[in-house]
Amino acid sequence: MGRLPAEVRAMTPEETSTLIAGWNAAQQEASGQVPPMSRERFDELKRRYPDD
Repeated sequence: MGRLPAEVRAMTPEETSTLIAGWNAAQQEASGQVPPMSRERFDELKRRYPDD
């Protein structure tokens, strides 16, 4: 997480919620539970980063 215990204890409720949401998203991504990319997003990335 990269935060010291004192820093976590000093967080506001909003900061804590943001931290928890980010942590959960990272854990979900690491476990492979992220939904597949949409076809539109894939096409957008292909346009943005064409093959050389």
